[in-house]
Formats: sequence, C-alpha cells, structure tokens
Amino acid sequence: MHGVGNSEGFKLNAGIGPLCYACAAYGARLSFSAIWYNRYMSIKIFFPGENLSAEASSGQSLLDVIHAHELPIEALCNGRGTCGKCRVLVNGQERLACKTPTEDGMEVRILSSAEEIEVLTRTGGAADGQQDGSPAPLSGRAAIAVDIGTTTVALEMLDPANGRRLGVRGFANPQRAYGADVLSRINISMDDATLLSGLITHAVDGAVTSLLKQAGVPAASVEKVIIAGNTTMTYLLLNLRCRSLGLAPFQPEFTPEPVQDYEKIFHTKTLGCPVLLYPYISAFVGGDITSGLAHIVRHYPHDSFMLVDMGTNGEIAFSRDGRLLTTSTAAGPALEGGNITCGMSGVEGAIYAAAALGADGFAVRTIGGGPAAGICGSGVIDLVASLLRAGFVQETGAFSETIPEGLLTEAPAPSSSEKANPRPFKAVRIAPGAPASADIVFTQKDVREFQLAKGAIRAGIEILMKEMGAVPDVFYLAGGFGQRIDLESAMRVGLIPESLRGRIRFVGNTSLGGCVDACMDAGEGAEGGGDAKQPDPGDFARRAEEINLGVHPDFNNTFMETMMF
Repeated sequence: MHGVGNSEGFKLNAGIGPLCYACAAYGARLSFSAIWYNRYMSIKIFFPGENLSAEASSGQSLLDVIHAHELPIEALCNGRGTCGKCRVLVNGQERLACKTPTEDGMEVRILSSAEEIEVLTRTGGAADGQQDGSPAPLSGRAAIAVDIGTTTVALEMLDPANGRRLGVRGFANPQRAYGADVLSRINISMDDATLLSGLITHAVDGAVTSLLKQAGVPAASVEKVIIAGNTTMTYLLLNLRCRSLGLAPFQPEFTPEPVQDYEKIFHTKTLGCPVLLYPYISAFVGGDITSGLAHIVRHYPHDSFMLVDMGTNGEIAFSRDGRLLTTSTAAGPALEGGNITCGMSGVEGAIYAAAALGADGFAVRTIGGGPAAGICGSGVIDLVASLLRAGFVQETGAFSETIPEGLLTEAPAPSSSEKANPRPFKAVRIAPGAPASADIVFTQKDVREFQLAKGAIRAGIEILMKEMGAVPDVFYLAGGFGQRIDLESAMRVGLIPESLRGRIRFVGNTSLGGCVDACMDAGEGAEGGGDAKQPDPGDFARRAEEINLGVHPDFNNTFMETMMF
C-alpha cells in the first residue's frame, strides 16, 4: 500500500468526516467546413452567443471530437455503440456520435446531454443554521462539503459555527461522457488517470469558484473542504491509476492521506485551505458510505440499521450490536436510466411515474410536467410495477401474450461492432415523445436490464441480513435514486423485501450530509444539539467486515431467485 498526500500541520478536533461544468452544450451545433490542412480538417463548433474552432483528423468519430472539446454528451457505454445514448443530428438525420466518422461539410446537433440533471443536495438531519426560528448570524467563516458521485456531484458551502447554508451547487459528473459506471472509468484509467482526473478537478474547482462568487464569500474565509466519494471517484480525483481496482484481487493500491492541500489536488490557487477525504472501506465500498454512516449515527441513532445507496455501485452497510457488514453490488446504470432504450437521467421531461390503463395505454408523470422525453430510474421501477399489475409482464420477466396489440411496437437496437444489422427489440409503447421525437417505448431487453440491476441489489440485501442473522430495525434509503421512488412499486418488483415494510426511511444525500457534519465545529449540528461529536470515519473503515458477493456461496442462487418477479 502506498501513502499519498501530506497531512502535516493540520488536525480536526471533531474528526473528519464534498455551475454545471457541462451545462452549455445542450442544443450545441458542430459545423464541419471543407477546409483541409494536410490530413486535418477545420471544425467550427457553434454555441449560442459564442464561436469556437478546433481540428479533427479525417475519419475521426464525432464522439471523439465532442470528447476532445469537453462537450457534455450521454455516452454511457464509452463509445462501444451499445447504449444508444450519444444521439446527434447529422445534416438532419439522427445518428450515434460514436458510430459516425467526421466528413467534409457535416452539420451536427447534439441531442443527448446531461444538462440540468437533477442533483440531490438535501442532507436529511444536517444542521439548518437556525436559531429560535431565524437564520443564525454569520461568523465570517466558511467550509465546503463535496459529494462526488459516479453520476452527479453536489457541493454545499456553510458557516461552520452554526451550519447556516451559504450556497449549493449540483451538476452531472463530466466523467459520465466516458461511461456510466465505475468499471468503465477504471478501464480508461488503468495506468493513467489524467483524463478523468482533469475533468472532475476542473469541474469541482469551477463550482467552488461559483459558490464563492454567489455568496460573496472571500476565498480566505474558507477554512476547509470535506470530500466524500466512492473509491474509484477518490482515485480519479487524486489522479491515481486504477489498475488495482480493476484486476483481481481488487485490493486498493493506494491509501490516500486523509488531509491534503487544495492546490495539490486541484492545481489552482482558488483556495488555500486543507482538503479532508473520507476513507474508503474497500475497492467498491468507498468514502461515500463511511460519510453516510457517520451522518446516520450522528442524527438517527439506532442499534440496528441498514444503509443502502441504490446507485450504479449499489453500496450496502448493515450495523447491529457493534458489528458492521458492508458489500457492493454491480447494479449498473439501469436504476438511473442507463442501458434502457429510452432511459435518461432525472432531468426535465423524464417519466418518473407510470400506471397502465389497459388498452388505453399508460398515464405518466414527468419531471417538470411537460412532454415525455424518456424514463428515469424511479420511472423504470414504477413502469415495471405497472406492467406486472396489468399482467403485461410475467413472473420470469417475459412479455405476456395479453399485451393489447395497439400497444406493441418494435424499437431499433443500437448498432455495435459485433452486430452490423441487429434485430429490433419487441417493445411496448408508453407515451408519445416530445414534438419531432420518437415515441417513448419499453422493450423486452429493458425488462432484462432492470432484472439484473434489481436482482443484484436485492441479493446484497438478503445476504447481509442472512450473515447478520437479523432484519434491521430501520432501512435507510439514501441517494438521488430515492427522491421519487414509490415504495409500493419497489416492493412489487422485488427491489425491497416485504420484511422491511414499515421500516423504510428516506434520508437524502447522506454522503453529502456526512461532509456537512464534518464541516461543523465540534458539538454543533447534531440531533438535539448539545455536545454530540462527529463519529470517527476511520472507525467504520477499521471494523467493517466486507462481504464479497462474487465469492459468496449463496450469491448465485440468491441472485437467480431475486431476479424473478
């Protein structure tokens, strides 16, 4: 194991416990001119109000060009042509950017972007900076909490004396353009993490600058920055190669120093304060869980509880009578709209609730209340539950013969290098698309993708309960995924066991909450006030027992059972 960073000269009494970088490109146009220089052609990229120029080589894919200029685009499979998300209009025809080589005279409009993604910045029991119902007076000091998630990044600046919120920022993780899950990003950064590290450090530093400007807070007033993220996100933030995370036995090669200099991490002088990093537990149970555990223990004291973050990494922790079990599940991006034909992030136009109306189709609700543009993670759960209730999907996940003929259709499969002319997928028509867009459909393949994701998470929950020999008194559902999830639907599809009915509590972004807690002065911001101290996150890392589902003797059978409905 290698040490990274320098913590000399800084110590916290209370323990340590994190403008959208990618918002400008929705509707961006790329116009390729016919001017050639040797084997290069000049490219002009047009945004509203500004004009940028760049060069690309003949035959280079549009996705490569878009990546090279740091334009946000949904590319969840990292250019393999399997997710179908990197949609662009080329001379008026819809194509995938990863499968389209640059040609002379092309005009391109980016259709898929992570702009305006919904980011959860609510932190449950964290301090609200109130005194007797009124905002607490400002102390002239500041601290910044940062949660770096695989999909989104959230920041909160606050007064450490009383918890008064000074500003918040949330944006899509710009690394998402190179793959939706941690494994995609590990593969890119096996020996060199410079690319993805540059994306996230630039984005976070830009958000910090924006927070300072918005709140009118001098940079010198910021005393500390607290950051939490899963192990891969921490490695990429620190520009550490990820080979050890991607190869057996999956043991992290580096142990980052818990306290580092802002300038060393972000390569700017925006702040001159120390940065404190929450420690990871294992390669796939990260600092976001230790931060979340610290937040739960401080604000929601229970002897027996399970904390579940249902993101792409599916991290789970079960604490009971002093014992702490943890695991992670390869849920993949389906629960966040990834790998779903019409899936999308939680942005305006995403279907988050659906009800089958028989032959009359479906009643849907969208974020923002406008026309449907796709289906987000909570919408996938609600939709599958409604398909089951209507008898349109069988226990095995197969489409039934009772689906009204008027609802059946076909969806073209994304092209890939393995299949030049893939067969279309059988699909159910869910809702008309936005003007000039295709209908929103849900395919048989989408059902299978959901079964894999929910089966993995449910198997993790079941195995931890079996290992502990008990059901948790409280089941804490954390993260952005829980914002709009319907519990009845989640139980109907088998994502959450019936044995946990009545025990479930939504707790918001606990990873950010733990960082906010660590920003506070000792004794401030705890449930009920008083002298409650911030739990030592190192204690969770030291005593956690990780359950490796990949080698657990019961996993395969449990997974096969929990995939069914």
